[in-house]
Amino acid sequence: MAYYGGGVVYLVNDGGNGPKLFRFDTAQMGYTTFDILNGSNADWEDLTTDKFNNLYIGDFGNNDNERKNLRIYKSPDPETIFSNQIAVETIAFTYENQTNFPPADSELNFDCEAMVWHQDSLYIFTKNRTDPYDGWSYMYVLPDSPGSYVAKLRDSIQFTASDKRLGWITAADLRGDSLLLLSSSKVNLGVGFGAKSLSEMIWESYDVGFSQKEAVSFGAKSTDIFISDELNVIGNNLYYLNIAETASLEMLKAKKFKVHQTSSSFSISLKNRRLAHIRVFATMGTEMYNMSFDEEHVISGDDLPPSIYIIQLIVDGESYDFKWAKTE
Repeated sequence: MAYYGGGVVYLVNDGGNGPKLFRFDTAQMGYTTFDILNGSNADWEDLTTDKFNNLYIGDFGNNDNERKNLRIYKSPDPETIFSNQIAVETIAFTYENQTNFPPADSELNFDCEAMVWHQDSLYIFTKNRTDPYDGWSYMYVLPDSPGSYVAKLRDSIQFTASDKRLGWITAADLRGDSLLLLSSSKVNLGVGFGAKSLSEMIWESYDVGFSQKEAVSFGAKSTDIFISDELNVIGNNLYYLNIAETASLEMLKAKKFKVHQTSSSFSISLKNRRLAHIRVFATMGTEMYNMSFDEEHVISGDDLPPSIYIIQLIVDGESYDFKWAKTE
């Protein structure tokens, strides 16, 4: 996902879909679709922009760590395109330190779902699939112009988690020296990019609830953050996070409530007092919790043991689903 101002974001689908770019207007809640003429979608994962608003599409998803056709497509500013077709240029690359395809289980760190642009270069961050999971995300750098390159390993940062699905990095964005690195359950915000190493940057993490989160972007301000998740039991939503205020995650297509998730609590606040109903299910389908409320409701403490839950919220006859990882 990439933000283009005025509430407009561009998004792409994951692999297995056509080579299409989607323009979504958060004010009008409407889509426009562009066909990418000379690119294919092997496994598209992230978008980023440069200072000229050129758009970069990362076709570098590599779940099995065995791809040899990694590429990034470079598009002109899509806001200047007056048709539904865009011609792109190709940046092909390999990793300088990968010699086996795939490598050993303990070295499965050549998948990538996160990319930013900075000073004429593209920086990509790996999605760690090591077994056992060691939490390291490697940062590689390559030029932003069309051609074939060897991506150079520049830095690394470790995000520890009880499970790789909670800690691995799935998207990135950069605003000034503020770097966003998204995982399935957290937005990690680091300050000092370009001047400090990743480990020396000042980091703060925000819990955003567990789902298959795949895209992140700053909005109009550095305190405005858009997040999107992929449909995997639940998902297929666009969210807004304002870290200047309560850091509550708001589902943009649902204007009736706000949801705030942490590793120990799940809270729902209704915009206006109305009757709502909440049900909580274990991942195997067993109902664990059932409650009605009319303004605000919080699940925490001893209400439920640590686990991963599916939460169903019913407001005005409409149903909304969430996945919650309670680890405390």
